[in-house]
Amino acid sequence: MSMLATFVQVDADLPERIRAEPSLAERLFEADAPAVAFDAERMRAFVLARGPQLPAGTMELDPVLRGQIEESLGRTYEALRSGEGGDRLFDLMQEQLGRRSSGPAEEVHAVLSLDKAWHGVHYVLCGAVEPGDSLASQAVLGGTEVGGDFSDYGPARCFTTAQVSELASALGGAEVEQEVSARYDPERMAELQIYPFGWGTGDRDWVLDAFASLRGFYADAAAQRFAVVTCLV
Repeated sequence: MSMLATFVQVDADLPERIRAEPSLAERLFEADAPAVAFDAERMRAFVLARGPQLPAGTMELDPVLRGQIEESLGRTYEALRSGEGGDRLFDLMQEQLGRRSSGPAEEVHAVLSLDKAWHGVHYVLCGAVEPGDSLASQAVLGGTEVGGDFSDYGPARCFTTAQVSELASALGGAEVEQEVSARYDPERMAELQIYPFGWGTGDRDWVLDAFASLRGFYADAAAQRFAVVTCLV
């Protein structure tokens, strides 16, 4: 299974809330999962054509539910059987989808995926396999661990707004881009087993583009005083 690194810009108080309620971290990354495209017009046409008959069939099997369904849809069993109530059923479905999408997603301001380039970006930033004392070595694999290991690749990690500002400054130096480019060494990276392995000269642009995206992400988060949460998933 691939290891992908995701970074999320969040409200400044969220890291502290995650420490108090670690499950928020997992829900945060669940909220980041790509949503299935919802074709509202197509769904509405289906519900208007076939929707009312579906609860009517349930009402036949379980009369106890009949009154509850009639009340929520504002239609009698006979009316539903005849095809009435589609608009109300579609409205209820839309409301339910809205409730399901609420929660941590409202606090997500931007998301960056480094895909499988994360370890390569880490290496060109600091020349090491693991994070160390330098700020540059913290940008990808640093932060304060919070919550459990819900992804099997380690807990999520938080950066406060102050840490985000420091990282943005460290990555934004004029000399950093030159150092990062010079540090790309596919043979050495393969020797050190930098994920995802199999490095070649053609991967340089991939890693440098990912670094540029990460640098911009931290700069944007710092400018807006956001915290950052990251995780390997």
